[in-house]
Amino acid sequence: MVRRRPADTPLTDLCEEPETIADVGKAVDYADQALSRAESIREFRLVAGELTGENGLLTPSLKVGRHAGAEAHEAEIEARYR
Repeated sequence: MVRRRPADTPLTDLCEEPETIADVGKAVDYADQALSRAESIREFRLVAGELTGENGLLTPSLKVGRHAGAEAHEAEIEARYR
């Protein structure tokens, strides 16, 4: 059964929804098949927001800015390791 959501469902709600997390998990598992154990993603969290050059989360060459991402989501990262 496909669950229908309103088009204006906030991204923060979608990031916490088990169905969304499971779907992303399937994609991560699929991508991990091409990687060694050392390279694989063992755990992930969905965070609301956009990756743009304006907010510093995306570089001009369209790569994710790791340091900017770590700063922007510091609270979530810290909570993970408590």
